Amino acid sequence: MSHYVGLDVSLKEVSICVVDAGGEVLNRASVPTEPDTIAEYVAQNAPSFERVVHESGYWPLG
Repeated sequence: MSHYVGLDVSLKEVSICVVDAGGEVLNRASVPTEPDTIAEYVAQNAPSFERVVHESGYWPLG
């Protein structure tokens, strides 16, 4: 089964959402913004992930 992982990154926490190929949410959590913590969460909850994406907000200039 394919899993897709979405990351919404901030300075202190990362919100993580794991969905299947049909878009059904399988798992979601917030973890500290630490690479090892994020990697461990993804390895445990989406071991066969196909793609990871991150939210990139829009910051208007001026």
